[in-house]
Amino acid sequence: MQVITRGDLRLLLSDEGKHIRSINDIYAPEHTDEDGNIIPEHFPDYAEMIFLGKQVDITKLDELYVEENI
Repeated sequence: MQVITRGDLRLLLSDEGKHIRSINDIYAPEHTDEDGNIIPEHFPDYAEMIFLGKQVDITKLDELYVEENI
């Protein structure tokens, strides 16, 4: 992953052949919760480019995002 900054614009780019997801966005199979509700299967959302807000600390990106092979 690399961060590109230009003025107030901050951009997080994945390396070639990889994509980025939030570290907390993980695959979850379909399951039933304790109330009997069916929770559908969840697939993580991936991106190759993320616009970072000013509040994001770019020194802690490894704690927020994971880069994986496509």
